Amino acid sequence: MKDYLVILIQLAGVGELVLVAASAFIPKALNWKEAMGNPNRLVRQLFWTYACYILACHLFFGLISVFAAEALIRGGILAIALTTLMTLWWGVRILLQFFCFDRSCIPENRFNTVAEGLLVCLFFYLTAVYGWALMENLRG
Repeated sequence: MKDYLVILIQLAGVGELVLVAASAFIPKALNWKEAMGNPNRLVRQLFWTYACYILACHLFFGLISVFAAEALIRGGILAIALTTLMTLWWGVRILLQFFCFDRSCIPENRFNTVAEGLLVCLFFYLTAVYGWALMENLRG
């Protein structure tokens, strides 16, 4: 069963790396330049800093999942800590998607509908896989 979980974790990592690559299109798709207006320099710098931190987390979650999937289910404090973080990270992202984000400004077209559906499916998949890994780690 653990071999199956390793494969699911690696697939989760691939999903996160695809998300990182697709993130390059988000500023244009959501028209960040116009939507942000003309914030002061500090606000603009903070915004891009937070965006880069989130992108870096997704990149490293993906790389760790692809190349160190077995270590994520080996047990021990680091495996428990990281799978807890990843489970919470993606679980909270689902909650933000449905309860916090105002998606009314996104143009309603087939591409955006499919893209959002795929993103939400990915977020649920990531939460479930890392949650399963966390449970395996806690079982010891």
